[in-house]
Amino acid sequence: MKNKVLVIATIFALAFVSCKKEEKAKDGDAAAIADQVKNFRVDLDVYTEKDDNFSVYYTEDNTINFTGEKAIWAGVKGKQDQKVTLNLPEEVIPTDVRIDFGLKTGDEQGDVTLKNFKFEFFGKTFERKGSEFLNYFIKNDSIQTEIDAQKGTITFKKNPKSKMTPFYYPQQTVIDEIKKMTN
Repeated sequence: MKNKVLVIATIFALAFVSCKKEEKAKDGDAAAIADQVKNFRVDLDVYTEKDDNFSVYYTEDNTINFTGEKAIWAGVKGKQDQKVTLNLPEEVIPTDVRIDFGLKTGDEQGDVTLKNFKFEFFGKTFERKGSEFLNYFIKNDSIQTEIDAQKGTITFKKNPKSKMTPFYYPQQTVIDEIKKMTN
């Protein structure tokens, strides 16, 4: 009889400990999920010569019909390295993105050096060096660029005579990467 009670008590103790471990694992998973970005986010590691505003335009319908209603803006400070984070609204799952490196034109515009760019969505990331930028975005022939493969950067050069801001439409390669992250 003592053995039966001892066996039953051991079974209950093991079940109780097992439930506690499961509970901790669930709490750990919850913490990991809480740390994940719950919206689509674009991070740009840049150096800018002048204060300006960067933006990410997005669409949700597999087109490149970008409008001001679907754009996220962030201010940047000149003369410093910085990480610019552009957070799309939580309910948005983009199909295409366009990146604009500033609003200013002509003499008001400064050079912008992109060191790294990253997309993040629910724990999935896509990150590349700045020097790889034009592998994912269509070259804008109105903007002169300098790629430094050794440093892994791309610099978008100012053009004092131009009224064009540096903006870049997606290539199919970046559209495919976005699909991998959001599906």
